[in-house]
Parts: sequence; structure tokens; C-alpha cells
Amino acid sequence: MKTNTVKKLIIIVLIVILLLGGIFAYLYFGTDLLKTNGQLFFKYLGQVVDVQDGFFDRQLIEYSNKKYTGKYEDSGTFSADINMTGMDSEMLKTLNEFNITYSGKIDNTARKNEQDISINYSSDLNFPLKYKYANETLGLQTDYVSSKYIGIENNNLKEFVEKFGVTDTTDFPDTIDFFSKFTNQETVNLTDEEREQVINTYTGVLEGKLGEKEFTKSEENGTTSYSVQITNQEMKDLMLTFLETLKNDQIMMPKMEEMFKEILDNVNMNQSTNEEITMQSVIQQMIDDMNDSEVQEGTNTITVSQTDKKLSAITLTTTDTTTTVELKITKTNNQGNLTYGMEMNVIDSETQDNMRYFLTASYQGLEQLATVNETYQYGITGTMDGEEQRMIYNLNCTDTFNDGITIEDYTEDEIQVLNDYNAEEILTLAMTIAERINEVNAMQMEQIGFSEYGNPLLFTFPLTSIGLLTYNQAANAVDESSMSEVEMSTFNSQFTQYTGEQRGTTIKSLLQMILSNNLSQTEENKKVEVSGVVTMTKDDTEAPIDEINSGSTYNVEIQYNEGWVSGIVITEQ
Repeated sequence: MKTNTVKKLIIIVLIVILLLGGIFAYLYFGTDLLKTNGQLFFKYLGQVVDVQDGFFDRQLIEYSNKKYTGKYEDSGTFSADINMTGMDSEMLKTLNEFNITYSGKIDNTARKNEQDISINYSSDLNFPLKYKYANETLGLQTDYVSSKYIGIENNNLKEFVEKFGVTDTTDFPDTIDFFSKFTNQETVNLTDEEREQVINTYTGVLEGKLGEKEFTKSEENGTTSYSVQITNQEMKDLMLTFLETLKNDQIMMPKMEEMFKEILDNVNMNQSTNEEITMQSVIQQMIDDMNDSEVQEGTNTITVSQTDKKLSAITLTTTDTTTTVELKITKTNNQGNLTYGMEMNVIDSETQDNMRYFLTASYQGLEQLATVNETYQYGITGTMDGEEQRMIYNLNCTDTFNDGITIEDYTEDEIQVLNDYNAEEILTLAMTIAERINEVNAMQMEQIGFSEYGNPLLFTFPLTSIGLLTYNQAANAVDESSMSEVEMSTFNSQFTQYTGEQRGTTIKSLLQMILSNNLSQTEENKKVEVSGVVTMTKDDTEAPIDEINSGSTYNVEIQYNEGWVSGIVITEQ
């Protein structure tokens, strides 16, 4: 009796132990309850390359593959929201009314693309443009110039540029692939086993360097974050270890070599030494440069955030004696609405400057892959030199997949193919087109009151944001009647690009461009004279291109008047 009781007690204890063990295992492996802040930091950091919970979303990859291989109709709008302290209110009004719209069809299976583009200066004033790629020929057309497309055949491009006196075409491609993917998806994809090994390798590096550090935890609006702080020296050591590990990585290095094969081949083809450049040698150079660099005083905080047990953000905050820089990368997926974000905040405690730079990309419709809406926003906001700055650019796109779409080839009388003409004929045609576009632009800018600034296109593209900031600062520093430094630089650059030794065909193009400029300018200080082997006054109505020998070599020297290009001296070599 006593023995049976003992047996029952042992069985009950074993069952309790097993149950508790199972509960403990579930709590540890299935939840975050029993893990330290450090373990959770590494857990969610390791999700970066996870196909379900990480940053590389499987549905977005499927959409990209379908978009680059299938047929679809597209449409979109580019617009800007700009407000800068001190900038002329009429200029701001024009910039914010300006937008570009497009609609068209893309057939990747037949390598064809056609788009109707409208550059809209106001609700009732625009510049229409057509783009078409068919018969392996790229063409542009606008009714303001011609009813025909002006095109270039995407074949024997080396031979085409040689018409203009270019002798070294080594780096110039014979064709340009307008339908290639940005990356070879089969190359960069990792198998499940490879992915797990990569995660373990690099989280192991982090744990080896940061494992003894103190990790902190914070919660806000349903998001839990885990942070660790390291010095600049520790950050340098961490990066060196990462690079050393990557250099010897048997999984990642072959994939990186394949990804950048074309770039590496071009570099090796054109370098003067016989030493082959590989991804390993590039990484070794990065290691050498980092070892030679001096470490400044400062601290870094690395933060990993999770929402609903999925990685949602990685943040790096760097602080020195006067400046704090925070770089944050985020991902949210709310019922099929996928959004990526990259944001950098820069705060200077001395100048009180506080600038925010951000880029977001949102996708709707990824689950069905029938119609997908893409929204991109790039912006710069904040305070610089005590003045508020806001420049936000929006691009909204809609892609509707349709296997039934077709794009017609060019008909024989629909396009003028420049490959069929010689250099002088092409230059004459190009100058004629440029003159006509200048005339139309001058007329349209007069209508919207923007003639002083050239064209809203010069200011409303994201790549010119820094130029817009520079313009605003320069405009505040000069009289209202003066032109800004940005305008001067823009004006001068069309001439200074010809400085130095040039072939005769290039000189002819320069003369036609100067003539076009002088005919379209109403301000005397923006007209240019030519002297030397040929002369052309500001008031000439024809360019002396017949006096230039296409096969000869000439030297171009620029003359300035109060910073503006005022004269061009051409001498024969």
C-alpha cells in the first residue's frame, strides 16, 4: 500500500515537472517573458532577413518580379509641397501648382513601353510629351516641335557617338537594356538554410561584441524597443569585425561577386594596374581605410523595435559634443498596406539647426496583385539658419496588370531615327528643336509669371533640393533686382561644359547653342559673344558653323563679366 502511494506520488511529481517544463519551454521559446533585454534585442535584430517578419517582404518581391516581367497599364502624378521663409510668394505659388502626370502601357514580354506625359504649369497650361520604346528604338514627340517622334535606335551606340568626334568609346555600351531588373533575384535570394546560417553568423558577431553590455527596454504606443549604447571606438571595432566576417563569408561573398559582376568587370577592364579588383579586395580596402581613420569622441545608441512580435524599426543615434544624428528605418504592414520609411534627424545644439530628411514608400494591393498603388514621399523639413524650410515631393503611381494590352510598332512615317543621319544633320536638327522649345518655354513662363527663373523644373525635383536651399539663402543676401548664385551657376554651366580641347563637331554644337541663347534672351547681360577663329556678336542671327572644320581640334576659353559668362574664345589647335 505504501509502495503504491509512493509510486503515485512519483508519477504526479513527474507529470508536474513535465507540465512545468513544457510551460517554461513555451514561455521561453514561444513568448518574450523569460528572455533578457539583450536576448530580445538580438532576437528581433535577427528578423531583418526573415521572409515573414523581416524587412524583405515576400509579397513585394513577387510584385517586383511580376512588374518587371509582365504587362501592365500605369499612371501617376509627381507634385511638390514647398514653403521656405523669405522666398517670393508668387514663386512658391507657381512651384506648388506645378506637377507632372503620365499614363501609358508597358509590355515587358515584347520589350515595349509607351507613355503620355504632361508637364503641367497650371490648371490650363501644360507641355505635352510622348515617350515610346518599340522596334528597339527610343522616341520622344511633342506637338510643339513635330508630329513625328525623334528617336535613337538602341543598337551600335558606339558608332553613333563616334559621329560626334568621340574617339574613345571603351566605356560606352553598344545597347542599353531598358527592361533589365535592378538586381538578379535568383542571385541574391537565400535558401532557408543559408538565411538561418547568415542570421546566426552576424548576430553571433553582435553578441560577441555587445553581449556584456547593459540593454534597456522601453514601450510606446504598442511598440517595444530594446537599446544598447556603445562608444565610437566600440562602433569602429564592431564594423571592422563585421567586415572581416563578411570578407570570409562563404555564403554572401559569392552572391555579392555575382551581383556586382558587371561593375567589377568594367572597373577591371579600365584600370591601369594588372591587379584584379574583387569584392574581397573592395572590402579589404574598406577595412584598411577604417583602420587608418581616427576615432572622434562620441556615443552611439542602437535600438531594435518590435510591434506584435515582428521587427518594425532599427534606429542608430550618434551623438558628439554638439550634434545628434538619428537614422531610423521602419516597416509596417497593416492589413496588406505595406509601408517602408527611412528618416534622418540632425540636431545642432550650437546653431539650433534642426533638419529632418525622410523617404517613405507605400504599397496597396499586394495581396491580389491585380492593381497596385505605389506612393513615394521624399522630404526635407526643419529650421536652417533660423528659417523654416519645407520641401516635400510626392509621387503616386498605379499599376494595373493586363495580359491583353498591346503596343504598336513605329510606322515608317511616324519617326525620324537619328542613327540614319550624319553629325552635322543631327546637330542642326537638335539646335532647331532646342530653339523651338526655348521659344515655347519663354512664352509659357511669361504666361505664368515665371520668366525670371527659367522653369519650375529647375526647382521642383528632389535632386535639386539642395540647390533650392542655396537659392533661398542667396536670394536673401542680394538685392531683389539681382540674380541668385544658383541662376548664375545654372546659366554658366551650359557654356563651361565646353571648356578646353574639343572636336570641330562639338564646336559647331556650341555655336548653335550660343546663337539659340542670344536669340531667346531679353536681358543683355545674358547674351554671349564669340571671338577667335570665328566671331559672333550678341546680335547675330546665324552661327558661323561653316567656318569650323569638323575634323579639326579647337580650344575653348571662357570669359566672365561680374561672374557671368560673357564671351567665348575659340582657337584652333
